Amino acid sequence: MKKILAFLLILASVFSFVTTYNQIDQEELKTVTEVEEGLAKRFEIPYGFHPAVPDELYPLLYETALEYEVNIFRTSIHELEGAQPEMLKYILLTGDTHFFHDFRLKSGSFLTAQNTQQGDAFLSSADTGESSQRGIIRDFGGNNLLVIKPLKAAYEYLPVYGQYYAEAADEKAFEAFLAGFTAKVNEFHKKHGTNISYSPEIFQQQNHSEGAEVGARTDFLNYQKYMLLLIMLILLVYHIFYESKRIGILKMHGLSNISIWFIIAGKLITFVFLVSLVVSLPVALWIKDTTAQFVGSAILAQFKTYGIATAISLISYGYISRIKVSDAVKNRKDTQSIFVLNTLLKAGCSIMVILIGLSLWGQYIELRTKGEELKNWELSKDYGVFYPVVVGYDLEDLKKGFRYTTIALAGELYPTLNKMGALFIEADSYEESSLNYYLSKDWEGILSISVNPNYLREFPVYDVQNNPVQISEDTSDWILLVPEKYRHREAEIMSYFQQQRRGTQEPGGIYGAEETYFNREVPDRVRNQEIRIIWLANDQEIFSFNPEVFPAENNVILDPIIQVVTEKNSLGFDRANIINGGGGDDPLKMRLIDRDAALTLKTLEPELKRLKLDDNVKYLITVDQYVAEKVYYLQEWMKELVLTSLGLLVVLLLLVVQNLTLFFNKYQRKFIVRRLFGTGFFRTYKEYIGLFAATWLVQLLICYWVNKGAIAYFLELASRVSSVASAVSEVSGTATIKLVVVAAGLILIELAASVIALVLIEQRHRVKVLKGGN
Repeated sequence: MKKILAFLLILASVFSFVTTYNQIDQEELKTVTEVEEGLAKRFEIPYGFHPAVPDELYPLLYETALEYEVNIFRTSIHELEGAQPEMLKYILLTGDTHFFHDFRLKSGSFLTAQNTQQGDAFLSSADTGESSQRGIIRDFGGNNLLVIKPLKAAYEYLPVYGQYYAEAADEKAFEAFLAGFTAKVNEFHKKHGTNISYSPEIFQQQNHSEGAEVGARTDFLNYQKYMLLLIMLILLVYHIFYESKRIGILKMHGLSNISIWFIIAGKLITFVFLVSLVVSLPVALWIKDTTAQFVGSAILAQFKTYGIATAISLISYGYISRIKVSDAVKNRKDTQSIFVLNTLLKAGCSIMVILIGLSLWGQYIELRTKGEELKNWELSKDYGVFYPVVVGYDLEDLKKGFRYTTIALAGELYPTLNKMGALFIEADSYEESSLNYYLSKDWEGILSISVNPNYLREFPVYDVQNNPVQISEDTSDWILLVPEKYRHREAEIMSYFQQQRRGTQEPGGIYGAEETYFNREVPDRVRNQEIRIIWLANDQEIFSFNPEVFPAENNVILDPIIQVVTEKNSLGFDRANIINGGGGDDPLKMRLIDRDAALTLKTLEPELKRLKLDDNVKYLITVDQYVAEKVYYLQEWMKELVLTSLGLLVVLLLLVVQNLTLFFNKYQRKFIVRRLFGTGFFRTYKEYIGLFAATWLVQLLICYWVNKGAIAYFLELASRVSSVASAVSEVSGTATIKLVVVAAGLILIELAASVIALVLIEQRHRVKVLKGGN
């Protein structure tokens, strides 16, 4: 028993150390994450703002910042291969700044204003070995990747629109900066003859969302530590119960109750504390890039754990003082008070498990729903979009409808992008604006979407035999994937798409558009292609990869007709809209190499230059970073919920076993005799079965009472300081059937544990009881 108690005390000390480590790590990370918020004013360049080309907008921002002596900051979280997040800080300095006050350097120097205005100098928490790295940032624990780069480098990954921060002398200077920036943008449009004008207010219409709470993991670890200390109290009471004979002998020798407490419990707690203290100090100093704050906090945490453990163990002092020497020498143990206390603790723990279990059930359903909503978008971290697509040197082509640039993009660049794993899904017909237009015009056509074979591999659809549909790039027939529920409209569907491909007269349809608009001959394999239908199973949701398509339905389309676009069955006009500079709703999503947009674009540079597209396709940005972050936080929170429920179950099972031991000790002779005479298991332990049923009846009534909101007011008050109370308060009003299901599950677990424990206790003590022992 002493070994188990020592192990639990060591574990509590470890949890204290890890909790302190997490707390300091999260505080430092939060400080650098939100460094701009304490010293700068936030402004936002909205989506659709012009100029949207970094080479046009950045000089305006740079000139304004210099003129008004304002420093500009921008933050991005980029997920690397292996799911390690990289925090990037982009800065433009024009003078003195407080930005670096919360950063510590291991070596090198901070960036100067000149470094951020010219060149590619940067800081990182990792030693990259690159000549442009000016310093290595100290990161407590070395588990976060921090990078600080010039603002201009942001546009290798990010669009110009988004959230920025401006460090100005005061509010007036900030407002003057926005007014100056607006004036320069308006002057730019006037110079280029575009009828666009902005006001400073546009930069303060912010759509800012708060990040996830940083302290969730620390709170979770604290709860686990307190759970361990509760288990320690339970086992300590159990230990004293078995040491009652020794306690009586010590009392016979004249030792005081406090001295006996120290011998039984205090000495062990003090010894473990001293060992933990001696071990914690060198480990705290050994942590990478440790701080004096952490070393001090780690030592203080051990003192707190020692104080709590000592205070908890003093509860047993009351039991020690009640032990009579005569009873102890005769091995008479006062089990009644311990049994009552243990039963009350077990009942309380059971009620908590049920209520938190109900909360976990609700949160699990919510998290699972959110996870399903984000499951498709989670893949977005592997893809980017070309945004914006610029005119470059093709002004004359623009006057002719951007014809030659479109031919180069859709006809010649597409096969390269396709081989690199690009996804093509054109679902703009299902955008809300398109649907509203069709409704207003009483349109009688057939809605459809277009995808390439890469999309079908990433997001499989299934035929009527429930087999995934796979189409080869060498397929020259025009393939329609049609839900079986439209089989009765087969002739209508075939007629519509034949007309769409060929038109009603020559030249017409897609074939005619290829010849007249692109001035390209339609190959025989396409001109003579057949239209084939593959029937799909009904009720399949197709992810549109377009944020404008059914946003309330998580951007999925139920049972659309799908046209499959392969390299051999399609024309340039079929792919004319693959890259239109629309950002997230562009039909083509480019697969990123190692999730690195800059590296992917650099790999494409030779091909872009060959096709003379390097002046048009200059920027590749990630699709949606926040989605990956949401999925990550959901997964982490789910893990914590599961671990919390497991911890509560462990405490409950320990209480069950201890209660059974005490109960068996009280009725052991009766139980053993019954078993010797062949009495059945449940009849032998009918006293325990009766107690089990009575306690559960009371527990269920209390749970029902709480569920109906009887103590909702007190739970609401408690939830302000405790996330556990907050979780319990959420169960008010839960359907009674859910309460019954959770309770039934726990009853079965406790009953199974009770049967196993009783069998083991009976086998262990049978011989001893028959010999007249206890």
